[in-house]
Amino acid sequence: MKIIFPSTNDWIHDKALGEVNGKKYQFRPDYRSEKLKLIVEFDGLQHYTNPEQVKKDFERNELYSNLGYKVVRIPYFIQLTIESVKILFGVEVERELFDGSYPSLSINISNTPAYLCYTGLKRMAKEFKTFPKQYRTNIEFFHSQNSPDLTGIHYLENEYNQL
Repeated sequence: MKIIFPSTNDWIHDKALGEVNGKKYQFRPDYRSEKLKLIVEFDGLQHYTNPEQVKKDFERNELYSNLGYKVVRIPYFIQLTIESVKILFGVEVERELFDGSYPSLSINISNTPAYLCYTGLKRMAKEFKTFPKQYRTNIEFFHSQNSPDLTGIHYLENEYNQL
């Protein structure tokens, strides 16, 4: 967060919202800045494998927005590159954080579309639409693996192309 927002020093990490407008909230955003009115959530694999979790994420987005926060969710399969930081945060950073030419998904760590619930797969495809270069990098890698059952490539391509 220091690289993206170098002059922001009020980040709160993993602490309950507490009382907002006279109501107490126990939700614990990954990062929150009151100065920026920004909540940043890093969504790991578990946010794509259970439809109830996907639903909770969308409900929390709505709650946070209603409380006046901008919400940025960073999917586990999106590399924080200069381009993706610009898309997610509307901020131009000068130094690269990650190299987007490397795939972020792998059958070796079981984080491919094959391991997602249908709701999570649809969410992944929709989020990849915002990052087409990273989508292509991962699709090319999946094709090179010659393991459609472990990559789930056909499921992802189907959902992505329907959007």
